[in-house]
Amino acid sequence: MVFILLSAETATVLAITTSVLSLIGSLVIVILGVRFPDFRNNFFRRLVFLLSIYDAMLSFLFIIPGSSSSGFCVFQGYALVWLAAMPPYFSLCIAIITYIHISKNWGVERLQKLMKKLHLISNILCLLLTILAISLADSHKFPNSHWCFIEGQAILGVWYSFIWICTIVSCVLYILIIHFIRKIYKTVQELTNIKDIKKQKENLKVQLRMSTIPLSLILTWTIASVRRAREIFSPDSEQNSTLNILHSLTNPMQGFYDCIVFVILSSYSRRRVKQLLHCEQPGSSEATSMETDSQL
Repeated sequence: MVFILLSAETATVLAITTSVLSLIGSLVIVILGVRFPDFRNNFFRRLVFLLSIYDAMLSFLFIIPGSSSSGFCVFQGYALVWLAAMPPYFSLCIAIITYIHISKNWGVERLQKLMKKLHLISNILCLLLTILAISLADSHKFPNSHWCFIEGQAILGVWYSFIWICTIVSCVLYILIIHFIRKIYKTVQELTNIKDIKKQKENLKVQLRMSTIPLSLILTWTIASVRRAREIFSPDSEQNSTLNILHSLTNPMQGFYDCIVFVILSSYSRRRVKQLLHCEQPGSSEATSMETDSQL
């Protein structure tokens, strides 16, 4: 079993910094989901809320230093494999749910039942991947690590293949989703009830924003995959400092990307953040008006 750490001090500092940004971004979404019930009541925002929980845990583990001589290092190594595999697979689950909702017009209750099944499968599948990591990992350790993760050519090949399969399938599904949304958006103009129009447009906007999730996965994992592939196919080559730095900048950032898309670029979420900062109660007059006009 090999526990390694980026040796370059600059790359380490960058990785910690981006992990902190990702943690903050994820926690903003989590806090909004906990604080405001109407945030969770929107089915698709609730999926982003759940995804942010995994991103927050992953970012937190990246921040905490681990010593290769401690039991925590072993825990950190296994947990990083599990948690890093969860967002891509959970993003795939979101894509499947969104595609079914758009193309099959399933109701929320039916989608919730399917989501629970997919959520259970995702945890079991990623747990099996972690067990596979344990069995395929090399048999020695590198000391002097800032954080620990399991190393080995076999597990890296399996792990990154799994991540990219999930990402590519998600991208394909979202291309189809955007195609369906364009058709549906035209029919929205034919609705006469203003509330129905607002609700439909809100859901469509959320779904369009969700289509950026696989793009954030591509940003997160492309440099990491290139770096790991280089290590697998050219194990004797020297470390590339540029790749190390780019890896540190992009790999821990998914929570931050999601915060940009679903909070900073969302008028609804921005208003909720302002309400949170001003400590307004959900039942206040301004909060009530926001609930009736909660467009993203």
